[in-house]
Amino acid sequence: MTLHAHGTFTVQLTPQPLADPTADSLLGRLAIAKEFQGDITGMSYGEMLSARSAVDGSAGYVAIERFTGTLHGRRGSFVLQHSGTMTRGAQQLTISVVPDSGTDELEGLTGTMNLQIADGVHAYDFIFTQATSHDTPA
Repeated sequence: MTLHAHGTFTVQLTPQPLADPTADSLLGRLAIAKEFQGDITGMSYGEMLSARSAVDGSAGYVAIERFTGTLHGRRGSFVLQHSGTMTRGAQQLTISVVPDSGTDELEGLTGTMNLQIADGVHAYDFIFTQATSHDTPA
């Protein structure tokens, strides 16, 4: 059964040094800290790698973040994987649960997250399923 979770989140991005200090200034590395409210409550922490191009509005990023908290009242953690590109302002973003990353009451979780930003407010729509205990491999 497909379920939905909706709510908002705040995000803090903190620049981090790159592994190669001589790397091009168009590359970036950021620490991510998010606090979720709504159907998902808790915190996530992760890292983002980004690249801008010389063409205005074109860029890409990848990120991994680990969420810990509750989803519709069920406690646990899971990992989200991001892949985003922007081609001259046209955005494409995929955020998916890393397979088998769910723990505790969120074991067996799969899903994708869509984000919206309006008037400075970050919102999410999480579309997910969760295997029952007899569906989870031993």
